[in-house]
Amino acid sequence: MTPPAPSSVSVAVFAAALATFNLAAAQEHSMPLPAAPVMTAPIELDAPPDVVVRELAVTVPRRPNSLVPLYVSYATLQALDIHSTIGGLDRGAAEANPLMKRVTAAPVGLVAVKVASTAGVFYTTERLWKNNRVAAVFFMVGANSAMAWVVQHNYRAAR
Repeated sequence: MTPPAPSSVSVAVFAAALATFNLAAAQEHSMPLPAAPVMTAPIELDAPPDVVVRELAVTVPRRPNSLVPLYVSYATLQALDIHSTIGGLDRGAAEANPLMKRVTAAPVGLVAVKVASTAGVFYTTERLWKNNRVAAVFFMVGANSAMAWVVQHNYRAAR
């Protein structure tokens, strides 16, 4: 059985990553949350009837708007990295990363590692923005920048 062409592998990985992201986003936003959920304080039984129970407002942070496009661009760059790596290896180039040499021997292994690493980056960013929105955006900008450099290097080396 011959492996699929690099372009179909790249498209399949990108589509799978995008579908996974859309499913996660749909699950997260399936039930609308109010802007400020309200919790009521417990009523003390010994309190006089004229005691007013005050409501405490708790704000729920929202995902920064810039993260979704950064996720899409990162998944696209990962798919381009798979395409450029497989194309370069087919043209006789050698994998320079010693950690990835064994993985690139089979395209399926490369795709699996790329999908897992993309999921890891998305998971880390999702956890990060809940505590520090700015750090999450900078993390994704850095991840996108690093992958953009890798992709352009791969395409130049494959020429």
